[in-house]
Amino acid sequence: MSVLSERYFRNEQAAYEFVEKQVWPKGPVCPHCHEAGNIRKLNGSSTRMGTYKCYHCLKPFTVKIGTVFEASRLPMHIWLQSIYLVAQSDRIMPAKELEEALGVSAKTAKVLAYRLHKAMYSSIDRVAPESGKAAAPRRKKSDLAHPVYSAKAGRRATSMRDVFLALQPA
Repeated sequence: MSVLSERYFRNEQAAYEFVEKQVWPKGPVCPHCHEAGNIRKLNGSSTRMGTYKCYHCLKPFTVKIGTVFEASRLPMHIWLQSIYLVAQSDRIMPAKELEEALGVSAKTAKVLAYRLHKAMYSSIDRVAPESGKAAAPRRKKSDLAHPVYSAKAGRRATSMRDVFLALQPA
């Protein structure tokens, strides 16, 4: 039986539950104030899937904040499929292959490939959102070379667990 037949690769709710278990193994943590005790899941009819509210800082959040999933409207199960395909590839997977395998547009495939390759081949422990307050450390132009050549040996994420370790918020 194929790994791609798992529920979290086909069902959006199962995908959110899987990602939450990977990113928050001890339960949800507010990315704004880092509070873990006073958090409740929002279940209203008009509430987005996977939304939590921190009653310490009174801000809503999802598991996407602080990861490569942030500011993406792409369904979570498509993200998980792309993570699996990129992690299992022996080489850098071109956006064209992602486009064909996932049935997404060329632009979406380019964004997926860029974000995942950046996370998997990054020389820093965490991939920070580029639009938020927590920015990634500045790098020299020489550090921005092709990911295959700039990645240290053994630094490439090769499994779903390795990828989520790279994606985990600080």
